[in-house]
Amino acid sequence: MSSESSNVGSCLGCSGYCCTVYTVPVIGYDVWRIVQGQRLAPMLFLRYEPEHTPTDIGFLLQTPGPTYGLALSHAPARPNTHPCVFLVHLRGGVYRCGIYADRPLACQTYPMRLNDDHLFVRGDALCPPGSWANLERGQAAWRDRLLHRQAEWRRYGEVVKAWNTMVSASNSQEGFRPDEYLAYLVNAYDLISSVPAAEVAARLASLARGYAQPIAEPRAIDHAG
Repeated sequence: MSSESSNVGSCLGCSGYCCTVYTVPVIGYDVWRIVQGQRLAPMLFLRYEPEHTPTDIGFLLQTPGPTYGLALSHAPARPNTHPCVFLVHLRGGVYRCGIYADRPLACQTYPMRLNDDHLFVRGDALCPPGSWANLERGQAAWRDRLLHRQAEWRRYGEVVKAWNTMVSASNSQEGFRPDEYLAYLVNAYDLISSVPAAEVAARLASLARGYAQPIAEPRAIDHAG
């Protein structure tokens, strides 16, 4: 059995509790994959909130002003429940992820953590008892996913830095709209996927500067429609 199927097997016995309790943070790579795989505009599945403590992946909409983080939206539900917008409720109380192949890296790596190359289940995991009793069977794959998430986190920091540099240098009194940032974000990852790594920083800066020009209508995401 593959490590990925082992992961699915552990989740099959769960009622999707983690998908109703947590707010799922996303980074640019997650947004880009969902847009590509599901053909959805980002504003249909994302929410943005000001960061309590600024981070290197917090984006600006104006200066001075707070930095913001992205997360998956919650679907309308009964009181005291906050299901993920992509959580599917099937018959018999069965819950499944509606975008499993394109789920965010935070979901792909839950509930594992990596510290000094030591893999372990986070202490506040909501999984049923015994879900990860055979963790050693999939350690290599879990480690690869966690390292990939770390790498994409760093890359997203570069994407955000180019945007924030533009916002800080802009003379815009009104600031920028969330849909403008999201259009930049998806187009930035299109760019990253198509140019040599040595050119990425300069090309991101150039892309971001293009959004400094005042516009009358929301900018389009090139391939999302």
